Amino acid sequence: MDAFMLSGFNQHVPIRRSSAPKVSLAARSHIESMDAGLASVSGAQEVIKDVLSRRSVTKLILGHNNLGDEGCEELFGFLSSEAGRKYKIGEISLNSNSIGNRGLLAISRYLRDNVALKELFLQNNAFVGDPSVAVVLALAINTSRLETISLSSNSMLGDAFIAHFFPILDAPYLREIQLNVCGLTHDAAPHLVHYLTSPRCQLHVLKLNGNQLRVRGVGSIVRAIHRANYTLHRLELYATGLSSMPDDSEGSSGEEEDSQARIVRWQDVENDLKRSLARNLTLKHAVETDALRLLRYSRVLLLRPKARDIPSAAKAVSPCSESCSCTQLATNSIFSSIGQPYSLSTTPPTSGSHFPFTRLPTELQLHILSFLAPILSNAQRLRIFTYASSPSTLPTLLPCLSNGGCIPDPASPQFTMGGPAAGGFGMSTGITLRKRGGGSVSACANGKCMGAGNSVLCRREAERSQWLASVRCTAFELEDEEVS
Repeated sequence: MDAFMLSGFNQHVPIRRSSAPKVSLAARSHIESMDAGLASVSGAQEVIKDVLSRRSVTKLILGHNNLGDEGCEELFGFLSSEAGRKYKIGEISLNSNSIGNRGLLAISRYLRDNVALKELFLQNNAFVGDPSVAVVLALAINTSRLETISLSSNSMLGDAFIAHFFPILDAPYLREIQLNVCGLTHDAAPHLVHYLTSPRCQLHVLKLNGNQLRVRGVGSIVRAIHRANYTLHRLELYATGLSSMPDDSEGSSGEEEDSQARIVRWQDVENDLKRSLARNLTLKHAVETDALRLLRYSRVLLLRPKARDIPSAAKAVSPCSESCSCTQLATNSIFSSIGQPYSLSTTPPTSGSHFPFTRLPTELQLHILSFLAPILSNAQRLRIFTYASSPSTLPTLLPCLSNGGCIPDPASPQFTMGGPAAGGFGMSTGITLRKRGGGSVSACANGKCMGAGNSVLCRREAERSQWLASVRCTAFELEDEEVS
């Protein structure tokens, strides 16, 4: 009996089956072959085969292999082809691959007009400071949407690379450059200073660790940032020869004695730099706050119907924004009336007249609105006025199928499914958070869509950041000062 019962019991025990390891959907688009023995053309062909076997590739991590110039040309020759361009790769890492200038030229060809690649890591390769290669790389970055590039630990680049790279660099999307241990001396400092103080610089992070810039070079860079750079948030200058006393080659450079003495020691330089970077961050926050405030009121006051100026055939407004293919909006810029004669009317306004503010000359309207954002430059205000007065910049009335949404934190208290969330530049998903005292708040309050760690970026915050970048209101702009 016991044997029978035991046998019957065993028949109901579920059989465990071995399963393949779970791989997230995001990781399926990542190719990570670090230290995989990939060498030359054959190694590149293995990578190409792996790429072709996938529907999408967003990351290509190939560090610590030996592709060299031949393998790099083979790989980027494919990526630059029509078949390779279909893969929207956002990050490429080729650290420690013995790549020289030929490979860097192949990478530059791939960078031209590339709007997908955001991060490029090329540390510890065999690049040499060839002026022609530096020019080609800078021109390619200018046409791309690259945000981060690392050329660290390429000690043969030297001052020649800097002298020809930075004078041409004009990349509005570039936010971080890493040039640690690149064989730079104080001769590279003037070229760095000229770039950092020019309108072409939109960098947030610059790393120059392990270079022999010494007191003269570091001092000129720090003074330039204090004087005319408001975009940098982080500048690393560790192990740059500051601890040693100035030698004969670093004699008097024409600066005031107290200014030169103040930067001899690293602590003094670090304090000066911290104050400048803290100022930049504070002004950045103030600029973004004023820009959003100015947009809020400018949209209401400058975007108004003027039926007498719009042809009858163009009065019908599409329910979609210009991001959709169905958009056919009639533009009616407020700036068309600037400089036109203004007739003063003695007739008292009727009960159904417009808001009196709209009867003022356009120049006066814009001047009054400018007091809402005193920290912005005139150019920044005009870009916001242009955006706010254009009907083509209105958000969609009906959401496009491509619209994404936020993922609210499921651990939030009183989380419920409800009507559409409030706020934002476009349509939101139908998710709200119910408060205990009644009412509702946006599902992405404080920009925390998925937990306190911000593991999922709030879509509304991302759209705000994108708008601020489009009107170039991410940094303070100094006016009425000629930058040399």
